[in-house]
Amino acid sequence: MSIRDRILAQPDLAAARAARDIDALAAGLNAQAPMVARSRFVTARTVLAECAGGSAILDALVAAQSISAIAWALKFLAQDSGLDIGNAATLGMVDQLVAGNALTATQGAALKALANTPDLVTRDQVADAMFNADGSEK
Repeated sequence: MSIRDRILAQPDLAAARAARDIDALAAGLNAQAPMVARSRFVTARTVLAECAGGSAILDALVAAQSISAIAWALKFLAQDSGLDIGNAATLGMVDQLVAGNALTATQGAALKALANTPDLVTRDQVADAMFNADGSEK
């Protein structure tokens, strides 16, 4: 959904829109920002610290290491540089592990959540999406 569509869909932003209050519009959107997967390099330490049942997740990955991609992923998780959990191929691998019962749906969701960050907007993005150079609404 575009920034403009998000603003138009939120009735609580109508007054800020009418006042052309770009800062309030950006703050309103950011308060309810959708989560999106982004590149993030994580290690086994991250999985242990940030995932409920992190040790069980790592144990399940070790149990599935006969799959070449998992063996490689475990090597990356053991390095300080880590594994890019937000990479589309990595997220797809997690889905495959859930589908193949190597991970539970909850474990898969916990791993994928490591990549999620709020999709924040800037004041300039709001201004560009909503208003013309003369200040009129697009």
